[in-house]
Amino acid sequence: MSVIQGPAARDGDRNDGPLSVAMVFGISGVDPLEWDACAAGKGPFVSHAYLRALEEGGLAGPDIGWRPAHMIVREASGRLVGVAPLYLRDRSTDEFWSDQAWVDGYQGSGGRYFPKLVMEIPYTPVTGPRILLRNGAPSGTADALIGTLRSLAHKHGLSSIHVGFPGEEDRARFEAAGWLTRHAVDYEWRNEGYRDFADFTAALSSRRRRVMLWERRKIAASGLRFREVPGSRVAEADVAIFLDLLSDLHLRRGRRQALTMDFVLRLCAVLGDAVTLTFAESGGVAIGALMTVEGDDCLYVRTWGAREEARFVHFETCYYRSIERAIAHGLSRVNGGRGGPHKLERGFLPVLAHACHWFLHTNMRGAVAEGLDLYNAKALAKFAQEQARSPYRQRDGRSVLARHGEAGHLASLNGRGAE
Repeated sequence: MSVIQGPAARDGDRNDGPLSVAMVFGISGVDPLEWDACAAGKGPFVSHAYLRALEEGGLAGPDIGWRPAHMIVREASGRLVGVAPLYLRDRSTDEFWSDQAWVDGYQGSGGRYFPKLVMEIPYTPVTGPRILLRNGAPSGTADALIGTLRSLAHKHGLSSIHVGFPGEEDRARFEAAGWLTRHAVDYEWRNEGYRDFADFTAALSSRRRRVMLWERRKIAASGLRFREVPGSRVAEADVAIFLDLLSDLHLRRGRRQALTMDFVLRLCAVLGDAVTLTFAESGGVAIGALMTVEGDDCLYVRTWGAREEARFVHFETCYYRSIERAIAHGLSRVNGGRGGPHKLERGFLPVLAHACHWFLHTNMRGAVAEGLDLYNAKALAKFAQEQARSPYRQRDGRSVLARHGEAGHLASLNGRGAE
């Protein structure tokens, strides 16, 4: 464990004192109860158990380019008050925010881009808190952590620091510290208090309702059967089928499939029935498989694999059945995963995802900021276009988007570019 003295933070409710910031090279080096005291209520993917499953399950480690370097912040008393999942990377593979153009430009001018620091959850493109603060943490805890990150980059000559999928509060923190922001469009389904699936489809435009019901009838008539296996009952044979279908889909799309048997079994062991593997079977043979994770009042559609490009099987397994489960469990939303405009036509709505970036050299920052002006303008334009294509009919003079205040959120981002 490497310890760095961070700037002092003040809190009028306690004795003033310095905060110490440490870098821990493995989640096992942090007491689970201490970490989770900071991560409580912030979703399943920042929990100690999930991060440990990633590391011990072969998805996050030095040999595969994800060297854990988590940051922890303690008060003078020794109480842990803040943590952040952080990784040193010597490559940019298996990330959801491409920076290859930056790598080429930086190294083409004689610079050394790697290693870089990345604050995100490997293989988990889910927006959420990245700076995890314990209730009652001193008001300067987040600033101390951000300041220490910059100090480390300067001390060790690290080219850049990147934060993937930060929540709004963290995004505002990084922007206030002068970091650049990049936008992208993802999709989520929102529960408007629907009683059942029919109640949900009644809220759609007549055209979208007809298409959706037609797609579901096609699946019903095909004789396809679905088998749901809760995490506590998942066996190695189930995981083998799931990973085989996952690999098949990734191979056809020219991508690397990273999940391992060990990781999936560990995940099911620590999260239990919050994890579900759903198999779409034809004649008793699985042709599609989905992993979902439930938590934080949300059902997360995580990973899909299939033997062939069967669109209706995909829509039924990933979206329609997930919506049914969310309604039945009283969940407020379904996170649809990364991108995918086809989700809009299945009742999912556009949401903005973000990444924040810091660069050691001001000329690099200036070049990236200039490029992000255009990049972000296109992303915000796409977001506005997707809002206008809402599959829902108007109700009480307002769309579902308007009732959730998305139009105001877009207005607050317009014109900010790469600020």
